[in-house]
Amino acid sequence: MDNFEVVKKISKLIDYNSRSWNKEKIDRYLLKYDDKRIIECMTIVHLKDEIPIDLTIEISNMYNCIVGCRFCASGSLPETASFLTAEDYMKQVETCLAYSNENPKNYPNFYIAFTGIGEPSIVKEEVAKGINIIKKKYSNVQVNIATTAFDNTCFDYWDSINLSIRTLQLPYYSCDYNKLKYIIQNLPPNYDLTENITKAIKYKKNHKNCRVKVNFVVINDINSSKDEVSKMLNFLSKFKNDIIIKISFLNYTKKCLENNLSSPNNERMLEIVNQVKSKGFDCYLFGTKNNTKLGCGQLVQNYISKDI
Repeated sequence: MDNFEVVKKISKLIDYNSRSWNKEKIDRYLLKYDDKRIIECMTIVHLKDEIPIDLTIEISNMYNCIVGCRFCASGSLPETASFLTAEDYMKQVETCLAYSNENPKNYPNFYIAFTGIGEPSIVKEEVAKGINIIKKKYSNVQVNIATTAFDNTCFDYWDSINLSIRTLQLPYYSCDYNKLKYIIQNLPPNYDLTENITKAIKYKKNHKNCRVKVNFVVINDINSSKDEVSKMLNFLSKFKNDIIIKISFLNYTKKCLENNLSSPNNERMLEIVNQVKSKGFDCYLFGTKNNTKLGCGQLVQNYISKDI
């Protein structure tokens, strides 16, 4: 299987808030997919101070994205969404490892993360096929999937084929449908976050090594007030014993600038962490207050517009 052609590589070492590590060494790649399209993927080494904790390959499953998050550059690329194949997932992994000169055997943990461009739930069969292809070569790999659950039958499907998933992550922006619709512009009319989390937890209970995260992306004037955080905690209270809340800074992109979207400062983010913990939830702060210029889809958008 040939690797993709690397059009551009951006490397950074950044400080980062997370539970188990505090630095990221990143190689982000723009790859030539065909004569019209550029896709992106990323090699990440997570470090606790200077000690490597894991090697993660973040891959995309689409060119463009159907979700339409207002802050994300992924859904603003030329043409409509084009679905990648399971073989494309494997090629992204191989390209990242080759060009970053990394060997998964050198790390205590090796992860594949479906956290790049695209929505895994609507290509649930292809995601499962891709995971199985990757596992055939890298038997020690563990898989993290971030999904908006546009098609929430994904959880039952992955359960039915006994697909091994380490982390299932769903986003939280608001329990108010109008606010949620403002952030996720292509939100399906029948979108039900309660049902989505319930289905993810059902999968978790059938797979003892799985965990469910709710990614609370904090956005000024949308969900950052003490009252809005309280509404979130009330909404999630029924799931308290089965979820981890990841309290995330909003990644900077041009779309954030266009729509005047930003995260609170570090002090306010820490206040939110304390508010969540005071109600007995398992939570942690994630991300960085600094502009890394590596938001999802941003590099592809910038490359197409000739800004990088």
